[in-house]
Amino acid sequence: METSEPEQQIKRKHIEIHDYPNNSIIKYSEPGRSYTYDIIKEGLYPPSYLIYTKGINGYRSCSDAANLYAKTRYSGPHLFGLHLEILQQIRDNHQRATVLKPFNCLTPRGQNNRSKQIAKFAYSSFNQIIIGKSHTNDNPSLKSIEFSIKDKSYHISFGKENVEETIHNARAVVQACDENQITRDGYRTLASINQDLPREWKVAAEKKEITRIINEMISIILVDIDIPLSNDLNSEVHINDIEIINNIQELIGKGGQRNISDILKYLIPNLIKKKFLNILKPEIYLRISGDGRNVERKINHVMVTFSILNDIENIFRPENHYTILLYPGIEKYEVLHNTLEQIILELKILKDKGLKDNQGREWKIGLYFSSDWKFLSICLGINSANSKYFCPWCEISKEKQVNFSYEWKITIFDMIPLCNWIPDELHIMLRITDVLWRLVIDELKSRNTWNNWARDVIINEMKHKLTVLQDSNLSKLFPNSRATEIRNLWNNFYLLYKAIKNSKTDALQFAKDVRIWLHQFLNPNYPNSISSNHFYQASDITPYIHVLVYYIPEMIHIYHHFGLAAFSCSAVEKKNHLQVFHFFKKTTKDSGVRRKSAILDIFEHENRMLYFGNNNELDLIHKSKRLRV
Repeated sequence: METSEPEQQIKRKHIEIHDYPNNSIIKYSEPGRSYTYDIIKEGLYPPSYLIYTKGINGYRSCSDAANLYAKTRYSGPHLFGLHLEILQQIRDNHQRATVLKPFNCLTPRGQNNRSKQIAKFAYSSFNQIIIGKSHTNDNPSLKSIEFSIKDKSYHISFGKENVEETIHNARAVVQACDENQITRDGYRTLASINQDLPREWKVAAEKKEITRIINEMISIILVDIDIPLSNDLNSEVHINDIEIINNIQELIGKGGQRNISDILKYLIPNLIKKKFLNILKPEIYLRISGDGRNVERKINHVMVTFSILNDIENIFRPENHYTILLYPGIEKYEVLHNTLEQIILELKILKDKGLKDNQGREWKIGLYFSSDWKFLSICLGINSANSKYFCPWCEISKEKQVNFSYEWKITIFDMIPLCNWIPDELHIMLRITDVLWRLVIDELKSRNTWNNWARDVIINEMKHKLTVLQDSNLSKLFPNSRATEIRNLWNNFYLLYKAIKNSKTDALQFAKDVRIWLHQFLNPNYPNSISSNHFYQASDITPYIHVLVYYIPEMIHIYHHFGLAAFSCSAVEKKNHLQVFHFFKKTTKDSGVRRKSAILDIFEHENRMLYFGNNNELDLIHKSKRLRV
């Protein structure tokens, strides 16, 4: 091993030749003699202490003890090389070294300084180690170190903070919390457990900044709404949570809106990038939907949304239905007509003139409407489903709906053609299933077999309305022959529902199958018998059955490029349900410190989701690979 040029110290003709401590050999010479010392190990003097001894009768020097059995004469000290100046320097350095106190005896500041010194030493050692352990192009760097001393753990980072990375991490947390409905208090608890997560105050600051940025592009308009008093009661209560009911009641008369054009202009670049929109065929198809969630007996949480049918792959996700109107109150024509005034005007402009995006491209807009029957009939300003003239697409009465010779003639309605008003396929299945069960119960009552046992059987069977069409064991309730007839009717309806959801269904074949099913509904032996025995009565045909038989086949033909499943309102209803349960709870309202309007919270949350749709912060997070040695 190569060493530096030996240091030579000359004092009174004494010469020490060495490279200590790099080399343990020290050569010492003085006039008349020379020695070679090999330093085996350095030690520490014991601490000073007082000792008492008895008197000594004789004294013997170290040299005398050494010369006792020597055959030659020595003079001067020569044991251990204690007289060497380099060793004296080493001893002096050890004496000057600071005595380390135990970690628990240090002040908090002293403990931090001790930890930083350890980290700096580890950083220096790392830089020395990587010289022989990595390629010159690898550019390894030690970003942080984690260790524990006594019962305290330390995570120490090296160098300046990466501000850009810190912002991305905080914004990724905002995105994760918004997507998964994690409350502020919930995240604060998580951050207290895991020190790797950004601090809650940083997350709150970035959330505020993102909200400010996106609100400048997609404005939120809070409006006052005149809600008339109503004595009408909701037939079904969807939400009966007292806290939610009280919060919604406080906001009656308040509402919020967003412009469709603002949202479209923000979405178009990303939709083009994902190839859902084609600039060579600049057409955008919008589906307007609405839903009223029954809260208590007299209150509704009403929302109007739009979705983009071009993005057919994501049409079933609630976050892809964008809220444009929101208010707590009642689901009535007069209220909707007044609150939708600006939206109606905007839709007319979009229908007639199209949309110019931020890049100056012109887009044609096609409009469609889909909702449950109640909301659809309110928006059309026509009778409800239980009226005598119930059908939006024709003037047939309940007495004439069994007339099989009737043909459908579509009329035009305002800016959206009436043929573009499509009933929700989910509600068709739900309401007709309800009818089939009601008829079963009525028959059991007529047979005097309706009792608690039959009720329990039906309640258990109806827990899942879709599977009940396939799996219900009707032989528990009826004789085998009758159970088989009802089962055949139900099986055929289930096949029709599957065909509605299939975009490849042939419209002509569906029209034949659904007519056969209606005949079977009225005559269980059709088409194998011309018996006049009735299965069910013509009066049992409901508006949903009427639409299924007479209009769904034509709609399958017209909208085959979308498929009727694209007009399902299940995502809209789920969105309404989630909004009510998440945003009308006091525990989610900024930790209870500041009572911001829940309506504003909902719209700001939706705006941030639009922001993250174009700026996915989660994709920018690079996680370290964790290993154990």
